Amino acid sequence: MQYCERCKVQVLCPSNRCPLCQGKLEGKPEKEGQLFPDMTREKSVITLFMRIFTFSCIAVVVLSFAINLMIPVRVFWAGFSSAAVVCVWVLTAVAIYKRKNLLKNTLWEMVLLCGICVLWDFLTGYRGWSLEYGIPITILLVFPVLTMIVKILHLPSVYYMIYYIMTCLAGILQMIFWVTGLVQMKIPVILCGTVSILILAGLIIFQGRSFWEEIRKKTYM
Repeated sequence: MQYCERCKVQVLCPSNRCPLCQGKLEGKPEKEGQLFPDMTREKSVITLFMRIFTFSCIAVVVLSFAINLMIPVRVFWAGFSSAAVVCVWVLTAVAIYKRKNLLKNTLWEMVLLCGICVLWDFLTGYRGWSLEYGIPITILLVFPVLTMIVKILHLPSVYYMIYYIMTCLAGILQMIFWVTGLVQMKIPVILCGTVSILILAGLIIFQGRSFWEEIRKKTYM
């Protein structure tokens, strides 16, 4: 059993430092005293994966520039490939570090994908496809992902309600873009807005109490 000479206390849970004075402990830890699961192995595996993944991304970027400089062409494709690698790295990093809350993770990925669509639209000479196709389709794909997570984990409405509401509001916002003339291609936008309105109406009708309770909590009413 571990013991702190300064505090004169025994420490049942294995630890490197005394929880009171942060001093060095004497003795050997006992496995029977383990109160919480050891997460150090999982963290080390994730950290190792991110380091390898980051190095691989850097290698792809460097090699792309090297090849493009050695074999010059009219289009500087290394810049586009590097931007793509950065986008993949950001999406992967967020997916890993936000993995504890899959619903929140899904919304983070939605926001990032929408932003990436707009970024690539501008990088390739803005043609509006990000607002007309990229963002509406991304929002539409979020609904089945949220539903699948809720069904698999058997989550109560208090856990998922706000994420559905936020996704629905994002979909309805696309309709405003079309009405104000920001987008010209109406089919994906109208489809996204229609699905969002129907899901929002379904939440209000079938789970009204949970819906309004969530609205009350988030707006402090």
